Amino acid sequence: MTRELHPSSRLQERSAEPARSWAVGMLMATLPGSEYLAERVLSAVAAETGLPVTEVARAMVAESHGTPLPVGLEQAWNQAVQAARSSIAPRDPGTYLTPNRADAERALSRFFDARLRLRAAPSDPEARRAVDDAIYTLCVLMAQPSPYAAVNEALQYTDG
Repeated sequence: MTRELHPSSRLQERSAEPARSWAVGMLMATLPGSEYLAERVLSAVAAETGLPVTEVARAMVAESHGTPLPVGLEQAWNQAVQAARSSIAPRDPGTYLTPNRADAERALSRFFDARLRLRAAPSDPEARRAVDDAIYTLCVLMAQPSPYAAVNEALQYTDG
């Protein structure tokens, strides 16, 4: 049996979507990470605080406008972001092919351009897709399992 939502509940749900979409986009731009990873971070913060994901997203939007996050939410937020950045162990030491430096620079440039575009419009699905594609390319190119590690590895490789 399908449960029908009260019309005001549907309205609240629809008004929460832009905040959630914005929060996911901003997380993708700042972690760095994929859309899937950003959704996982939002869900982890919601689970830790006992708040709905939509409320966490709204608090994130409010914080971007100068309203500080409540202490418990800020702590859960910091923990979830740290866990997302360190959740995947680094690759095993071994022999790996190194990419052409120019390819790594192009991939980094593409990632940073996509990230700037996403920061300007966090709800834009095309900007999200561009970040996801750029992150995937960096992960493959740098043989790293996580976006954060791939970006760091590419930065070190191209600065070297």
